[in-house]
Amino acid sequence: MAASSEAAQASRTVRCRRNLIATVLTVVIALVLPATTAQAADTPPNPTTKTGYTLDFQDEFNGTSLDTSKWLPYYLPHWTSTRENAKARYTVANGVLTERLDADTPAWNAKYDGTVKISSIQSYNKDWWHQFNGAMPNDHHEPDFNGYSTKYGYFETRAKLSNTGGGGHQALWLVGTNGTGTGPAAQSEIDFIETFFSKPTTWRIAAYGWGDPDFLGSWYLSETNVPSGSPTSEYHIYAMDWTPTQLNFYYDNQLFKTINDAPNTAMAMIMGIYTDAGSGQHNDVWPKSWSVDYVRVFKKDGGYTEPASYQRVKNRQSGQYLHIENKTGNVQYGSIPGTWWSGQWRPEPTSDGYTRYRNRWTGELMYATTADATVHHGTRADTDTTGQWAVETADTYKRLKNRSTGTYAHTENLNGTLQHGSAGADWWSSQWSFEPVS
Repeated sequence: MAASSEAAQASRTVRCRRNLIATVLTVVIALVLPATTAQAADTPPNPTTKTGYTLDFQDEFNGTSLDTSKWLPYYLPHWTSTRENAKARYTVANGVLTERLDADTPAWNAKYDGTVKISSIQSYNKDWWHQFNGAMPNDHHEPDFNGYSTKYGYFETRAKLSNTGGGGHQALWLVGTNGTGTGPAAQSEIDFIETFFSKPTTWRIAAYGWGDPDFLGSWYLSETNVPSGSPTSEYHIYAMDWTPTQLNFYYDNQLFKTINDAPNTAMAMIMGIYTDAGSGQHNDVWPKSWSVDYVRVFKKDGGYTEPASYQRVKNRQSGQYLHIENKTGNVQYGSIPGTWWSGQWRPEPTSDGYTRYRNRWTGELMYATTADATVHHGTRADTDTTGQWAVETADTYKRLKNRSTGTYAHTENLNGTLQHGSAGADWWSSQWSFEPVS
């Protein structure tokens, strides 16, 4: 019995030691090996139907060739004397368009755009279109092409970005078609996607009016990490809802960014991959490519209401105009030139009878709250009643009554800052005239 007990005890001791060694090894392995991280899967394609919208343009890139009734496989060929250098390199296979740059891809326009290489397609072309370099002449006449151009719509693409690193970027952007064929023109630009190879987890968005009086007077730029997923190893959905007054950007169907301004002229699409532009000099990883599953454009059912023209808002008491020139966060009034965008406002009617006033310079709204007696300017949601005003008639003038506070905008204290309060209907300080901007 004693020998048997000793043997059993020895066996138990060996098992305990083995268990201890196994536990230690497990801990060591866990410390040495990197932890695995879960990756989001490809975002599946959206259906080709969208509630409240009708499909207006569609290319699913099925088959083995590009639909040249929709796309011109050249990049702005009228600007370059060597047309073949502007020709796109791409494949269409398995329902995907893949645009690529190879080591031997030439600079598309060495005389006026340095060593920039690009492989790009576009839905429109005409002489003088998209003159981004003011010194660049229209080199030669190209046949007009209009595979698709439009004003307003919900633009959507599903894409996987380049994973080559180095300098370069992929882009899908819109350019105004106004004034083409007649010389240089003010054609707005919206860089719907302009994401750099060197920043693979971001979505870079840019926009500029290029002198268009109805769009941004300076560059807008946003470069923000996407909320989920790996854009260079997975397909994700990028969308932009272009309305007459706003640009709303969506990542995998979730609102990502808003620009409180919008072009009001027809635009067309350019889609390509670059190196050696503002995104930096290329590395030696070739080919560089990105893949696009589809491009779709939807139109809002019922159409779009064109925005009113900009106006100057003049006070009856002081004879001065509302403005935000000093960007203090408070709406001010003073004697400012009529050409200053800081003193120009666009009335935007709501569906239930109120009006929002959007400043041309910043795209911000005029609003009031119960927190103080000052009228402010800033970003407000469309449904926020602090930025909505009832317009009442007094004599031949108008009064502005805030929907949220029930008070009136006035200049009674003559301190240069717009106030709101219980102003009488006969107070000249609360009476306004509206002058169209020429």
